[in-house]
Amino acid sequence: MQNSKEIKIIGAGPAGFAAAINLAMNTYKVTVYEKDADVGMRFHNDFQGLENWSTEEDVLASFKKMSIRTDFFNKPFYGGWLYGPSEKAQIESADPMFYLIKRGKDPDSLDNSLKKQALDLGVNIVFNTRADIKDGDIIATGPRRPDVFAFGIVFEINIKDTAIVILSDTIAPKGYSYLLVSDKEATLATVIFKQFKLGNQYLEKTIEKFRDILNFEINNPKKFVGFGNFFIPRSAIKEGKIYVGEAAGFQDFLFGFGIRYAITSGYLAAKSIIERVNYDTLWRDKFGQQLRASKANRTFYELFGKTAYNFLVKKTGISKDPRKVWTKFYNTSILRSLVKL
Repeated sequence: MQNSKEIKIIGAGPAGFAAAINLAMNTYKVTVYEKDADVGMRFHNDFQGLENWSTEEDVLASFKKMSIRTDFFNKPFYGGWLYGPSEKAQIESADPMFYLIKRGKDPDSLDNSLKKQALDLGVNIVFNTRADIKDGDIIATGPRRPDVFAFGIVFEINIKDTAIVILSDTIAPKGYSYLLVSDKEATLATVIFKQFKLGNQYLEKTIEKFRDILNFEINNPKKFVGFGNFFIPRSAIKEGKIYVGEAAGFQDFLFGFGIRYAITSGYLAAKSIIERVNYDTLWRDKFGQQLRASKANRTFYELFGKTAYNFLVKKTGISKDPRKVWTKFYNTSILRSLVKL
């Protein structure tokens, strides 16, 4: 950093913008470089779940503490249905299990909300520019390689709001499939951790499975494909560059929820610069344990297969506080949680 008050960020995703927003609020001159023509180009205005179980604090409250406005579309879901190979459970929670959000170019998407907040603070955003990593201070370039793929469709549907998740290797090997519906809009996808070349076939099987459950019509479908990358870095600082979000490997190993890690890591990157503290210390203290737990849980999930899927469904379904069950899963290994639940 030649001028400590001028910061260059490569990547205009949630992690990059979280860093930019907090730096700009502390009088730093910030420029964000983005290779695409606008924000959210990786996405298709599809619904995603902003998980609300990995900590006891509500995720939107956490965002506000990190100076992130929550004026994007966010609909709280207090439950839904969870299916395993031979178990199923209706989930009902006193607090939101997750918030339904949109990713993409829609005005009310998370991506556009973050862009607007950054612009309001005077952040300079340079689109259509593939900046060299050596020229950046904070690297927020997203996933480096595909460890997991999501094959899905967005479409119009004539059923009430719902959230359904299926754990089954026959439609999502070592992953899961989901259907999210809000105000007659729907996103359906299979998230697979194996056999990527068969993704479209698994998507067709997923569509058939959900239609067996709900018997709905699919109107104006649009396909999409997304991917994620996760690893636990020894250090998220390389050659003086601070890596955030998926560029640093910060992603949930179990089910691939990464938005909360992205926002948090961007905030911590800014904090490390503003307060002159070690970034590695900050992220390890904040969510290092959760990353390790999610890696252990991924091993359990893949090793035990159907038994693990049914266990997750059963334990979630019989609990009076399913959100608390998942908080335990995400802060310790599932094997250790077997004793505590």
